[in-house]
Amino acid sequence: MALLCLGLFLALALCGAWQTFAWGRTQLDTGALVCADTLRLHIRAESDSIASQSAKLHVRDAVLAYLDTACPARSKPEAVAWAAQHLFELQLTARHALARLGIRTPVRVQLVNMYFDTRRYASGTLPAGRYDALRIDLGAGKGRNWWCVLYPGLCRSACGSYARPAENDLVCGNYILRLRLVEWVQQRTARREDVVLVG
Repeated sequence: MALLCLGLFLALALCGAWQTFAWGRTQLDTGALVCADTLRLHIRAESDSIASQSAKLHVRDAVLAYLDTACPARSKPEAVAWAAQHLFELQLTARHALARLGIRTPVRVQLVNMYFDTRRYASGTLPAGRYDALRIDLGAGKGRNWWCVLYPGLCRSACGSYARPAENDLVCGNYILRLRLVEWVQQRTARREDVVLVG
């Protein structure tokens, strides 16, 4: 009888371990899909001074206004292609926003693939991982930065905009345990160096 109970206990433990592994693998795969289906906007300020941080926010407002009127993308590939074709216009938009403040600093606009930590927004949470991003560097780009989801959501709510329900659940739900698992694995395995895609 004891041998039967031990066998049953081991079978249940093995089944539970397998389900936990499969659940974890599903969350990691969903996190990877979110990274692949998202284009982020990342603006890095010249420095942490009050003037540089204020200038960064003026650039943010000008760029978002331009994107709201000019970017027709309905998928991530369309958003990336549109951004790649309009880097110069985005650079001009940022320069004009700075010029209105009397600031003449270099502006660099690039499409990059880079690592982001987990980011919680009012409307959802993006897991840690490597994302494609439209990055705008103001001057040296050494100050505190600002970022959001360019696609889907155009820096508004991305909830409900992903093609797969599991992605929407991961981004928009309150699944802290899921995000912790994805974040833990990404922090230990994702490359940290930026890769310039276009720019």
